[in-house]
Amino acid sequence: MDRVISLLAALVGLIALGGAILVHTNADTQRQQMATEIAQLKASVSLLGNNTNTSAAQATAASVQATASLQPSSAQPTASSAQPSAVQTAMAASVEPPAAAASKPSTEPGVDDALLALQNRVTSLEQLTHDQSSELEAARAQVSSLEAAPVQVAAASPASLPTVTPLAPAGDVSAASSASAPATSSMPPGTPAAIVADGPTKDCIPLGTRFMGAAGDSFPICKTKLVVKVAAVNDGIATINGAGDVAQGGIGTLEKGCNVSVFSADITSGYAEMRVTCN
Repeated sequence: MDRVISLLAALVGLIALGGAILVHTNADTQRQQMATEIAQLKASVSLLGNNTNTSAAQATAASVQATASLQPSSAQPTASSAQPSAVQTAMAASVEPPAAAASKPSTEPGVDDALLALQNRVTSLEQLTHDQSSELEAARAQVSSLEAAPVQVAAASPASLPTVTPLAPAGDVSAASSASAPATSSMPPGTPAAIVADGPTKDCIPLGTRFMGAAGDSFPICKTKLVVKVAAVNDGIATINGAGDVAQGGIGTLEKGCNVSVFSADITSGYAEMRVTCN
């Protein structure tokens, strides 16, 4: 029985260790994907910045050329220079000086919004990467703590396992109960008939306590006349005298007001975990 419980505890530790390793692997994969996406977004921001600078330079050059073409030539007569035509005056007024054109931003429509969205996306990805790094460190710490768990369980002393306490045969307890004198105290109203004042108090299972049994085992219940006799243990089903076949997670009736619950039934180990309650 000690070996079975130690193996079960070690199995639980291995399952937890596998889950922690899975979390660690997923966190590494997601962090690599985040790093790749951040690099792509930074490259996109750089390309948008270069396109904006090129557009501004082209606009400035076009403004300078237009202004130079509208200036009067030195070879024209003095009268023509003094009295420019109305067309030249209108064109000169419509062209801005190079300094004014250079001072205005020459960005394409929607570029500022795209840059702002990319910056927000990069910020959110960096924050997500930081959070996942914290979760990864926590998972690594959990893995380190679980590596020593199977060793600690295997080294546990048998005295720390209360469910494997040896019990006396049911026949001896029944004989001792029948030999004792009936109690004089009366039970409270509404108490199930299975609960008796002169029931066994030694070498028995208290009500509400979990215990494990195999086929052929008998367990008297303290302060009652109930005796749980395990007829067979199959995969997920325990056969109990008086309650019949009880599935894992189910409840069977022993007597009126008293039930037996089956928490697990393993055909490999041959043991079933049970509990008796009376209401």
